[in-house]
Amino acid sequence: MIRKSFGAISAFVFLSGCQMNNQTEESSPENASTTSESGNFGRGAISDGKDTNASEAPTRKLSDSAKSIVIYFSRSGHTEELAKEISETIDSDILELQVKEPYPSNYEETENRATYERDNELYPELSTGIPDLTQYQTVILGHPIWAMTLANPMVTFIQGYEKELEGKIVTSFSTNAGYGSGDTFQRLSELLPKSNIEEVYTVEDRNADEDKDNLNRWLSDF
Repeated sequence: MIRKSFGAISAFVFLSGCQMNNQTEESSPENASTTSESGNFGRGAISDGKDTNASEAPTRKLSDSAKSIVIYFSRSGHTEELAKEISETIDSDILELQVKEPYPSNYEETENRATYERDNELYPELSTGIPDLTQYQTVILGHPIWAMTLANPMVTFIQGYEKELEGKIVTSFSTNAGYGSGDTFQRLSELLPKSNIEEVYTVEDRNADEDKDNLNRWLSDF
């Protein structure tokens, strides 16, 4: 297994949880760039309160023949755009994870809730029906980076389906607000000790459109 992360890395990670965890300046620098001018990226990313789906059903495209599947969670929509692009590129199945109690559109409220869940290991319950994963050789997990690690709903999925993911190739792609993938590879390895964890891809959300070369190099492994 290779611990490596593709993608653009430059500022601050979404949902740092620094206020509730009293983390050091090193993990939450005061001079880091945290929002874009439009407020649509990084810590300023706004959610519709329904985890990217205000008026449509969650993404779910399944077939009997696909050998790979993209399974993702997206709060503000950036991860969803990347998930759909990856699925189309490799012609895979795709499934969106949603939680029973959606995260609020307000960033600070989402941050507080996510930090509480993580600190107390009370990960959110999913509302998504998960299909039989037997046919898939490769499972590609998509998520935003929260507090330098996997977003909470993705942890819920992995903990619930560790057995089904045994022996499969598992990797992840993520969108971040600047500091890259954090401990994503290590966390996947810890949660899925019997899966084959491959290198992960991450990109700063505002740079996703300009990072196609890195994305294509990562996808070439599949």
